[in-house]
Amino acid sequence: MKRSAIKETVIKREIREAEGATYSYALIMSESKKVASYKIPLYSIGIEMVDAYGNETSAQTSDLFADVGKAIVFYRRMIDNLVTPLNLPYIIEDEMQ
Repeated sequence: MKRSAIKETVIKREIREAEGATYSYALIMSESKKVASYKIPLYSIGIEMVDAYGNETSAQTSDLFADVGKAIVFYRRMIDNLVTPLNLPYIIEDEMQ
């Protein structure tokens, strides 16, 4: 069985520095050829963090939004609050309740 190709494009990227750590945030648009989401743009958020000691962590949501406006608002909140990769799953859980 052939796997569906998914095209991902980073549409926004922002880097912040605080307390010796570097945070990189990405808003990612993906377009799937799967039947359920055929040609519908879906949006994910990716966060990478390098702490003062050079340790790297990262996390990414998986097609969290279908509305670009909601995706951008969520993305801005992640940046404004310096969300870490470790916090991202908890924030999504709270957001979905």
